[in-house]
Amino acid sequence: MRKILSLAYLALLVSWASAQEDKKEVPDFRPAQIAPTTQVVVPTDFGTRPPDGMVSDLPVALDPSISLNKIYTFRNDRRQPPTGNPMLDYENKYWDHGAILSKEIKGKQGNIFVINWNNDGAPGDFIVRLDYRQATTRERVMTKTEEYKNFDGYEKTVIKVVGDDYLRGGVVNSWRISIVRDGKIVAQEKSFIW
Repeated sequence: MRKILSLAYLALLVSWASAQEDKKEVPDFRPAQIAPTTQVVVPTDFGTRPPDGMVSDLPVALDPSISLNKIYTFRNDRRQPPTGNPMLDYENKYWDHGAILSKEIKGKQGNIFVINWNNDGAPGDFIVRLDYRQATTRERVMTKTEEYKNFDGYEKTVIKVVGDDYLRGGVVNSWRISIVRDGKIVAQEKSFIW
């Protein structure tokens, strides 16, 4: 008898639920009209604004005869676990060459930028400039430079953020590499999050 009553009760619930579904109305999905609460002013001069932490920036006058061919970045840090790839593990040994004491090895830890660039135009005086932000310095922009006098042709420039700069500031999170001639940026490459 219990089974029959429980089955009847279940059948009654199912029929009541299906009747409720038939009565549902289709909702209106139009978005509500919302009036703006604040006036937002969007700056239109994005190109003239210097990077965060910099007071001013050099003007950009790109020159097609000067090109940044390839930028290779490497993080030399012994605290990272070995990758298991002998070629990648050798890279640390290459950049640590000559360091024997732990103090010397710490002095070679950091971010290394290998910049391949060339000047197909007339010889001139150039500055290869690396602007970068680190993990603990946040928005503050630091700069390292290399100068070339009366240069034409192909060059491989190595700029390192190592030693105390790396130990105090941490990993380089974003960077911008610029080739400067006569106070103007003539070639430039940026990291994705610059």
